[in-house]
Amino acid sequence: MKSNTLINGEYEQFINSLDRGFQYGDGLFETILVESNTACFLKEHIQRLQKGCEVLGLPPVNVGIIEREISQLISTTRYGVIKLILSRGVGERGFTPPTKPILTRVVSFVAAEVGVNESLSSVDLTLCHTRLSRQPLLAGIKHLNQLERVLARGELGDNKQLEGLMVDENGLVIEGTMSNIFIVNKGVLMTPELSQSGVLGVIREYLIRQARQEDIDCQITELTLDDLKNADEIFMTNSLMPVRRVKQLNIDGAFFTKNNDQYTSWALNSVYQDIQRQVNLKGLQH
Repeated sequence: MKSNTLINGEYEQFINSLDRGFQYGDGLFETILVESNTACFLKEHIQRLQKGCEVLGLPPVNVGIIEREISQLISTTRYGVIKLILSRGVGERGFTPPTKPILTRVVSFVAAEVGVNESLSSVDLTLCHTRLSRQPLLAGIKHLNQLERVLARGELGDNKQLEGLMVDENGLVIEGTMSNIFIVNKGVLMTPELSQSGVLGVIREYLIRQARQEDIDCQITELTLDDLKNADEIFMTNSLMPVRRVKQLNIDGAFFTKNNDQYTSWALNSVYQDIQRQVNLKGLQH
């Protein structure tokens, strides 16, 4: 059976044990939704990957190679998830990065039987004890050092209908363990400012742009737990489960029910329509 993983363009399953991605988490990753043989928001994912390469001092990515390898893996499958990993590659012992690294590129695909769900899904949100550190140099990108989120996710057990809320060391709301967060209060859409911590999610960035195009009041600002308690509406976003309404917020055993979904429905419909636009555009190109 053919592997669903390409390592540096070859069908493989294993990397070198001296790879710096394995040794030190020295690299980047992206997870990309595949809908109707289309890698959704691929341009935006690659742009974030390129930004990560600049931050880590990695050579620029070869966009053409990445696009070809993704197409190779999804050519006969309609739905699923692409995971793209770039590491600094094999290096000598020690933290000092090689001056001329040869990157390790891993592109893998996991198929799914159904596509992105058009209906509004929901999730409960609970505050995690694990906090996110503040590191402005790494804020925004998706690097391979994800132990804070691993520990936070471990607090939730295996409940797939539960997402963990993460705050930073100052108690400011940052994001979920695997998603960005939006709240609505008195008709104003708000999402946390992420210059010190967190990931600039592809769907988050899309919705901010879309809101501004539609003259929806959308603010990027510092948010506290009290802001979430008092919010009329909360929803979470990520690339694979684009928009999920928060039904119930749990902060240290105090529960807050959220019944509104007006902006959540707007967000989900906006993302779904753009995914269909991308699918249709790819169909025209072929």
